[in-house]
Amino acid sequence: MKKLFLLCALFAAVPAFAQDYYGLQEYGLRKNTTRVEFYGGMTLPKDDWKVHGTELGTTGWTAGIGFTRNIMSFFGLGLDANYSQLGDGDTFAGDSYYRTGVATGLVTGRLTFFPSQATRLYVPFGVGVGHMFARQKNEDGSHLTTDSTDLAQMVGLGLEFDIDETIIFGVEGRYYLIEANDDFKDAFGKSRYQNMLVMLKLGCRF
Repeated sequence: MKKLFLLCALFAAVPAFAQDYYGLQEYGLRKNTTRVEFYGGMTLPKDDWKVHGTELGTTGWTAGIGFTRNIMSFFGLGLDANYSQLGDGDTFAGDSYYRTGVATGLVTGRLTFFPSQATRLYVPFGVGVGHMFARQKNEDGSHLTTDSTDLAQMVGLGLEFDIDETIIFGVEGRYYLIEANDDFKDAFGKSRYQNMLVMLKLGCRF
């Protein structure tokens, strides 16, 4: 009877041993892992840029890439690069038009809630450099560019889902505040630029 009991216990232990050996699907975040994320969506400026009554810098599209290293399961540090192509006025002075955009490069942090779950809420934030430009293109092919490179800050809120052990899908909103230099301030009357990003993202962790 004892031998039969031991034999049954052995067979019962084999599946558990196999699971530990081969590993179950591991959802959630782990410390000392890295994620690469690609994202894109809409940029929603808080205020338009106006030149001689023409509205510039309106709603447009945005795209970017981010790298994050999880120092702890709930906290990570990384780098982020983003470009936003803003909407422009159709014409300016009849013979020219504008192209406007904003690019940022940030050192980022991320605080994640429920890091061990397959569905997670998180708060990204960052600080770095923001570059804004407005390029007037004339009918004869010439152009004049006004630009600014200064301090940029970001904070946001996101929701993400594990598709499998490596692929992540999510939705994220961000608020950016970018300071303007004197040339940009004189041209557009804006001492700082504020906008919201609404994005979808696809990431890979390893």
